[in-house]
Amino acid sequence: MNDYSERRTVVEDTPIKRARPVVETQYDSVVHEHRGMSGGAVAALVLAAIAAAVVITMLVLNNQQKANDDELAQERARAAAAQQATSQQPAQPAQQPPVVVVPSSPMPTVTAPVTPPAPTETAPSSAQVELDVTSKLLGDGELRAYPIDVKVAGRTAILSGQVPSNELKTRAEQLARSVKGVGRVINSITVQP
Repeated sequence: MNDYSERRTVVEDTPIKRARPVVETQYDSVVHEHRGMSGGAVAALVLAAIAAAVVITMLVLNNQQKANDDELAQERARAAAAQQATSQQPAQPAQQPPVVVVPSSPMPTVTAPVTPPAPTETAPSSAQVELDVTSKLLGDGELRAYPIDVKVAGRTAILSGQVPSNELKTRAEQLARSVKGVGRVINSITVQP
């Protein structure tokens, strides 16, 4: 015998009475995220950086040009002083070719062509040597930044001024020795770091 039983559950849907009615409102979700800077702000910063770089570059180039102009003016003044010193020296008399005297004799004379003496190389003037030494020192990349005064008497070059290292002092002396017409160098340059 089988026991079979059936159960039934009935669920009734009954409305709930509320004191207030429920009103559903729907809002559009708007999310504002501010991360970093806007494109306009980035562009403004880039333009400001470029403008600053251009201004700095122009200032550096202006200072270099001014330094070059000052060096050129000093070199021209030295050249003018050397030119003036050269023009004030008495002119050397021109050398005449030697006179050949042929004694008269009853023998027939044969004249040989007279050859002019070979041109002798004259030593450069002190002013020219001074100008050459000064130009050599100004041509050196590191020494041109320091004022070094050059005086030449005979074949002796006298250097004076200030440099920051013994290496530059020695280099100035070596450059002066390498100039044609300099036999001796008196290096009175002081080293002041």
